[in-house]
Amino acid sequence: MKRFVPFLLVIALGSMLAATAATAQEEIPPHPHMLVLGLEFDGEEAIGYRSCVDLAANKTLRLNAHHERMHFGRAGEALFSAGHAVVPGAPAFDLPWSNCEELIAFVFGG
Repeated sequence: MKRFVPFLLVIALGSMLAATAATAQEEIPPHPHMLVLGLEFDGEEAIGYRSCVDLAANKTLRLNAHHERMHFGRAGEALFSAGHAVVPGAPAFDLPWSNCEELIAFVFGG
């Protein structure tokens, strides 16, 4: 059976957790990020995407660089309003993916 999680829920949960963690950045383990481009939705259900990029060659970014700019503020809002999203990966927040291949398989079933 295909596992499906509404992509908006994943983004919202990740953003809420990252917002809480932004105040205590030392507690967040280093983690990779994926940039999902061209998200398509049918209501709240993610039904497609154009491409996925493992940011920084799937290496971790400085916490103050990504939490203040890519997930929140003008950069995060601009990305999402254009149909894109920066998604954190494991081990942060016990997420089951750590790269684009795993993220796309989890959300879109392959």
